[in-house]
Amino acid sequence: MHNKKIILILILFILFCTSLYCAGFAGHNDNGFHLLKKLFDLSDDTDSILLVVLRLPRVFKGIVAGTCLALSGMLLQSVSKNPLAEPYITGISSGAGFGIVFSVLFFGGYYYSLFGFIGAIISSLLVILFCGFGRFSITKLILIGLSINMFSGSIISFLVLKYPEKSYSLMYILTGNITENTGISDFHLLIIFILSVLSCSLIIPKLNFLRLDKGLINNEKKEKEKYEIIIIFLSAFFSALSVLTAGILSFVGIISPQISKLIIGYDYRWLFFTNILIGSTFILFADFISRIILYPVQIPLGVIVAFIGAPIFIYFLIKKDFC
Repeated sequence: MHNKKIILILILFILFCTSLYCAGFAGHNDNGFHLLKKLFDLSDDTDSILLVVLRLPRVFKGIVAGTCLALSGMLLQSVSKNPLAEPYITGISSGAGFGIVFSVLFFGGYYYSLFGFIGAIISSLLVILFCGFGRFSITKLILIGLSINMFSGSIISFLVLKYPEKSYSLMYILTGNITENTGISDFHLLIIFILSVLSCSLIIPKLNFLRLDKGLINNEKKEKEKYEIIIIFLSAFFSALSVLTAGILSFVGIISPQISKLIIGYDYRWLFFTNILIGSTFILFADFISRIILYPVQIPLGVIVAFIGAPIFIYFLIKKDFC
């Protein structure tokens, strides 16, 4: 059984490497071999600049966004025991959207991703605080998150209507795109990303613990609630980090954990790795498609992600053995 899982992870890794190559080196009319060679012989020519300044940072941020969304969805689905739970139920999307709109309208879009990140963190913290630590419950968390999403969404709609001249820019940005406008360096982003993933790996054994039936863990209810809050905090931070790198992207946080469970089972020690590979592959492949499908026009990444993700999500919805 372990050998089968290892083989499946190797297959996922090959798919990840393929999408990594396409996103980093391939173009609309070439296989990207010349850019791959440039990776080992950088100079001051156009291809080297394209690779170092645009393609490689973009690939890195795609991996960060895909990994964060997939892990965030996995954490939320595990703690809520709800396969429909996704990273934005804690008010992340509305908070991020409000931060982005605020940046575009009043700061000319300067570091709009950083504003989105801050908005996402603030909204998720508000949801968790309103939910309360003393009488914490997942149901209350979801309902409060949905309420804040609707409230913030109404404010965003009002601001878009009030400033119609900025509506196109806002709609394009809010759709979701990998951006260089993060407000922090790639090195600092890498450090934050590594620390976040390591923190998630440490909490993995507790995810299997939370799968137990409530009747079996009544004596450990306080410990269970403590870990639920920690996991939700970590999930919210992952979601905010994905907003920082690629804006608001739908479906990835729902379908990546479901695909992982379908092919690898329910052991979170394995699901941790498969979610990283599937989420990253999804975003990198979608980014590649967004660059080439209507070249030289680049379609917003969120449009391609939704176009691919929606049919997969519907498939899982109509499956009788929905995970």
